Amino acid sequence: RANRYWRLATTMYLLVACISIQVFLLSQVKRFVSAQAVHDIRIAYDVYEHTMYGGQTWTMSKSPTLERRGLGGKTGPYFNVSKFQELSHDEQSAACRIPLSQPWFFFGVLYIWALTCCSEIRKCVELFQALLLLTPRVASVAQTLSLLENDVQKDGPESDSSSMVISGLPLSMKAILFVFVIIPRFCITSYLLWVGCRWLLATTNFSDIILNGVALEFILNLKDLLYLAVVPRRTVLAVETLFVYQSPEHESVWAFFSIIWWTALPAFWVLAYMGVPGHNGWQMVLRSYQWDVHDVCVSWISARFAV
Repeated sequence: RANRYWRLATTMYLLVACISIQVFLLSQVKRFVSAQAVHDIRIAYDVYEHTMYGGQTWTMSKSPTLERRGLGGKTGPYFNVSKFQELSHDEQSAACRIPLSQPWFFFGVLYIWALTCCSEIRKCVELFQALLLLTPRVASVAQTLSLLENDVQKDGPESDSSSMVISGLPLSMKAILFVFVIIPRFCITSYLLWVGCRWLLATTNFSDIILNGVALEFILNLKDLLYLAVVPRRTVLAVETLFVYQSPEHESVWAFFSIIWWTALPAFWVLAYMGVPGHNGWQMVLRSYQWDVHDVCVSWISARFAV
């Protein structure tokens, strides 16, 4: 009985530690990494707009950075492509490396990142359904486990226990799982999706966009790292022989629709976030972005990335 309480306390400790580390890293990424990138890209786009429109701009914001936008947009009377040569080499580089200047490339990268986060959100949804909705409610913890129908024995000296299935959960345990596992996992993933998109959009280097996406996945997979690094082997083996009840999925229209849904959902998010010409989207990195960089930078990109 004492071992059971110690195991429960250790599990709660690791759970709280994992959530705390993830929340801390998210706050620091937004404060020190994302904020600086957003600051720099706003300055770069402001200089570009002021130069390309010959000073014919309107001031959108003065604090914390000066943000000006050209009057009339790229089809208006003030936009002058020849003004691009008046920018310094560093200013040209900063403007042409704005991710929205290459929308198809950026869409692809952002879609992969959104797909990664959506896969984590899908796991949360499936865990919620399996443990909270489909698993019957029982009176005590002693009734939570039962032998699997097809008893599968694991190979090795430590495989002296049969495979078990979670056949029921008390209401109190369902509440604990919902509050301490499902809700934090869903909220952290959703917030990381937003912070990640913001950071990637503010990255003014095409290769760094890929590297930053990999760095963001590190925070997402932190729970797996802690599990493999600190959880005792005995517990790992016990978890491997523990199964969650899953309702049989019959072939239906919904089964095929779910494939389309989970592949289309990230695309809808990316389009809604980055916007399209004529619509700013949800992103607040470059507010009132006028989609006036791509055509100007075609020759610059061709010259600088020629091999």
